[in-house]
Amino acid sequence: MEGENNNEINEEGSNGNNSISSSSRWNPTKEQISMLENLYKQGIKTPSAEEIQEITARLRVYGHIEGKNVFYWFQNHKARQRQKQKQESIAYFNRLLHRPQPIYPSPICPNGMFSTSSFF
Repeated sequence: MEGENNNEINEEGSNGNNSISSSSRWNPTKEQISMLENLYKQGIKTPSAEEIQEITARLRVYGHIEGKNVFYWFQNHKARQRQKQKQESIAYFNRLLHRPQPIYPSPICPNGMFSTSSFF
């Protein structure tokens, strides 16, 4: 069984693409990243299967890419954006909680004297 799986992987990787194997990582070009980021900014957060194929075809002009690369790029980008937003929110609230409090003088009584006693 294990030998069969290895042969399948090797056959996939050597199907005419000498330097590209199915187990190698996708290394996006700058143009591909730029286009993907622009699509995300335009509101495409979770593309459908059809959209993934259209995007893949457009990006293939700039280098090797498969549909799964597009699918995982959007999935990872969305997760990273959520994580970044969460960190920014935490940092914002931490700044609010830890900023120095302004020092105000004690309230002044109607007779012009500073009040040091309670109203009771």
